[in-house]
Amino acid sequence: MNNFSNSPIPDFIGSLANLEYLNLSNAGFKGIIPHTLGNLSRLRYLDLNSYYYCYYYFLEANDLHWLSGMSSLQHLDMSGVGLSKVSGWLYDINMLSSLLVLKLSHSELQAGGIHDITPLHHLNFTSLRVLDLSWNIGLSITLPLWLFHLTSLVNLDLSDCAFYGRLPVTISNLSSLGVLSLAHSSFHGVIPESLGNLGSLERLDLSENELNGSIPESLGNLGSLERLVLSENELNGSIPESLSNLTNLMYFDLSYNNIGEELPKSIGRLQKLQKIYLSGNKVQGWMPASIGVLRNLQYLDLSRNMLTGTIPESFGNLTLLQHFDGSGGNRLSGKLPETIGNLVNLQFLDLSLNAISGKLPESLGNLSQLQQLRMPGNGITCGLPKSAGKLSSLLELDLSENNINGTLPEGMGNLCKLQTLDFTSNFISGGIDDLVDGLSNCKEKKDDYASESSSVIEILHLGNNKLNGTVPKNIGKLSNMSLLSLSSNSLMGVLTESHFANLANLVDLDFSYNSLQLNVNDNWRPPFNCKKIRMCSCRVGPIFPTWVKTQTRLFILCLSDAGISGNIPGWFWDLSSNPQYSLNLSNNNLEGRLPTSMQNYSFYLLDLSSNRFEGPLPVLDISVLFVIDLTNNSFSGSIPSCFANAMYIQVFSLSNNHINDTIPSFFCNITSLELFDVSNNDMSGELPNCWSSTSALEIIDLSNNNFIGKIPDGLVSFTNLRSLHLRNNCFSGDLPLSLKMANKLVTLDIGENKLSGSIPPWIGENLSSLIVLRLRSNLFQGIIPEQLSKLSSLQILDLAYNNLSGCIPPSFGYFKAMVVTNHNESWSLFSIITEILFSNDEWYSSPDSFGHSEILLISTKGLQMEYSKVLSQVTSIDLSNNKLSCELPEELTKLHGLHFLNLSYNLFNGKIPESISDMKQLESLDLSENKLFGIIPSSMSTLNFLSYLNLSHNNLSGEIPSGGQLQTFDPSAYNWNHNLCGSPLQNCANGTHYSQAANKVEGKGDWSEMLWLYIGFAIGFIIGFWVIIGTIIIKKTIRIAYFRSIDKVYDWLHVKMFMYSRRLKSTFSWRN
Repeated sequence: MNNFSNSPIPDFIGSLANLEYLNLSNAGFKGIIPHTLGNLSRLRYLDLNSYYYCYYYFLEANDLHWLSGMSSLQHLDMSGVGLSKVSGWLYDINMLSSLLVLKLSHSELQAGGIHDITPLHHLNFTSLRVLDLSWNIGLSITLPLWLFHLTSLVNLDLSDCAFYGRLPVTISNLSSLGVLSLAHSSFHGVIPESLGNLGSLERLDLSENELNGSIPESLGNLGSLERLVLSENELNGSIPESLSNLTNLMYFDLSYNNIGEELPKSIGRLQKLQKIYLSGNKVQGWMPASIGVLRNLQYLDLSRNMLTGTIPESFGNLTLLQHFDGSGGNRLSGKLPETIGNLVNLQFLDLSLNAISGKLPESLGNLSQLQQLRMPGNGITCGLPKSAGKLSSLLELDLSENNINGTLPEGMGNLCKLQTLDFTSNFISGGIDDLVDGLSNCKEKKDDYASESSSVIEILHLGNNKLNGTVPKNIGKLSNMSLLSLSSNSLMGVLTESHFANLANLVDLDFSYNSLQLNVNDNWRPPFNCKKIRMCSCRVGPIFPTWVKTQTRLFILCLSDAGISGNIPGWFWDLSSNPQYSLNLSNNNLEGRLPTSMQNYSFYLLDLSSNRFEGPLPVLDISVLFVIDLTNNSFSGSIPSCFANAMYIQVFSLSNNHINDTIPSFFCNITSLELFDVSNNDMSGELPNCWSSTSALEIIDLSNNNFIGKIPDGLVSFTNLRSLHLRNNCFSGDLPLSLKMANKLVTLDIGENKLSGSIPPWIGENLSSLIVLRLRSNLFQGIIPEQLSKLSSLQILDLAYNNLSGCIPPSFGYFKAMVVTNHNESWSLFSIITEILFSNDEWYSSPDSFGHSEILLISTKGLQMEYSKVLSQVTSIDLSNNKLSCELPEELTKLHGLHFLNLSYNLFNGKIPESISDMKQLESLDLSENKLFGIIPSSMSTLNFLSYLNLSHNNLSGEIPSGGQLQTFDPSAYNWNHNLCGSPLQNCANGTHYSQAANKVEGKGDWSEMLWLYIGFAIGFIIGFWVIIGTIIIKKTIRIAYFRSIDKVYDWLHVKMFMYSRRLKSTFSWRN
């Protein structure tokens, strides 16, 4: 190739009158094409192509009038020549009646005048065989009519222009076409059936348009077709059976359409196929066994479809296959066939996110050419095949998020070409010594000599397994390592400087959640300068590590639960130069005050929870802040005004501090906020009533403060609200009607306030997702609405300490979540937090590292107890300390999954239902301080889980049933039931029996006896009172004597007290 170094085309060339062939392509000419070239009247071939890779427009033209002198020209190539200034370019080219080849790609052609030429009167270059106008986006027009009269065209390329409109049926006029490319334009509508008449067509490319409808059956008539590309359109329907007639087809691309149904079994007839691209469709069903007939197949992409079933055994017949991608939305299942080991030319295998199960076949080790093996997110079980160490060409191995167990097979350390190894989230156990030692001893051969250790591994991801043992020191020899993650295992021991000796390229380090201790010199300077360091739950203390000072590129640092004490050194706050920073120093023993201003950091996560920091909250640059967690410290003062600009914040958690003042109104405008927790502080005042309905809030916890006033309508009307805690404040008034809108609410805890009115029935009708309803210790009155029984997910109901009256609705026996004995954990706040936070693993390695948790106070076993992580397994009903009456409904005993039931301090009467023994899961039962009568059902002795029972202060009678643990309870559980006997109370009198008949009238007899007893007490009191008082009033002498006797008693007591006080004084003075 010549290079004329951007010189202009010399004018003298135009004087070469007999010249027939001129090729100046890519020769380094630059500038305006001289008009003198038009003198070359005998020229047949002119190539001025100046497109070279992505560099063009070196040559330009202001007009093309000079072409009219080249009457013999047959081949014209001006690709890459800048023609943007040329108007009417088609008129000039139309003068070339002998033209056979015209190439004007990448030339900035404009559409002006292109429709002015009519086929019948003005078209001169009708012999044209090749027309290439590709890559001219200025041609934003419909296809001109004259184009379909170029019946001699063999090659037509209009790709990457801006042509639009429908494909005309007249395209079939171009019957000689062998190549048709209309890709990357804006054509819409259906593919015309007339395309099937182009019998000479060998290549058809209609990709990247807006074509819709189904693939025409007529395309099956294109028997010469070798390449069919219809990708990135909106085609639907199925793959026509007629396409099986394309027996010369070698390249087939339907990717990224809406093709559905199954792959046709007739696909096996296309035996010349080398490449199939069907990714990004909706192809369903099983892979047909006939696919194994395509023995010339080299590339198969079925990713992002809806395929199911197993991979057929015949798949092993594709011995030339180099690339297979079945990843994405497919759900291929079953074991990998043993025959996959026959694919000896396979270089790429991706079955990510399927349902492949069972053990990987040993034959996998036969794939000596395999470079990339990706199977994350499947259900692979058992151990890794022993043959895995034979995959000598492997560059990437990703088997993360499976169920693989056992130890790493021997020979894995021999995979010296391995660059990425990812076994995250499996159950792999044992040590990693063999793997690391092997990789660290890899030798690179140069000129038949082995050099020093040269492992190329860059990513080693073994987190979230069951690995044990120590971290081998040879890990420090893996000098190419950029990511090293051993988090969430059972590794133990000491990490020394040797473990990091040669890791100069390390960018991402994660040793979190093991039992490791870092033991390095105080002046240690790591060889790396990481961007991410996660050593959560590793012992790096007791003082703040000074080596962190060398990590100037950090944007993620997690040293939570690291045993660090004392103050954070001043240099730390000037460390990172990154504009976005994630810092987690939670669960340490750090103390002192934070800098007044920390605006030099743009935190997107700041977690300093569970330390001993004090003083006011710092002023932050919150322009990119997503998460702030300062819980469990001693911060004081009010919330800084800088948070008014926190437009991206999702989590704001300051619980368990000494924050005071009110909630600033600017929080109303932060629509990105999802978790807001200021519980357990000293905040007060009324809540702002300006909350936006567009807020994303899911969790609100304001409990244990001193807020007053009504609950604002806006605060509880968020449609995404999942958890609302307002416990232990001084809120008053009725429940806001706007709460009806929070139909995703899972937890509603507004206990220990001064709320009044009746419990609204719409709670049961609108808040259908509720699992916790806690209205305890308020001023609610009226009856319990039976609509609450519609809360099919309810597990915890606490209405205690109110003024509720009436009966327990019988429908309470149909709380579905309390009927079943097994409960899922999907509702726990950890799952809500996971949705908010942990989808981004850049923030946290483990949900346990986040300080917020759902805490509820539940009255059980005579105590109020806090429940948190096991909340999902708790079922409880507490209606105690109200004015409920009537008999206990029999339906209540259908709650077979209920653990805690407290109905104490009410006015219930009647008997304890015999069917109470059906509540097999009961652990705590309190029916005390009611008016229950009758015997204790003998079936209660079968409640094997019952560990707390209180039946005291009722009118129960008869013998306490023997057997079970009813005799093991303290006698106080049965006190103040005057007719109750038997262990653990006094034994029943000999010969005393309570028959079934007697029990039927026992209650009535008890009540009549008690009535006469009370009447007797009243009459005796009245008679005694008036006998004494009346005598004193009537007899004056008796009255005087009575009051004199009282005076004498008073005088005697006064003298005695005076003498006693003097004796005490003399005693103390003598001792002194």
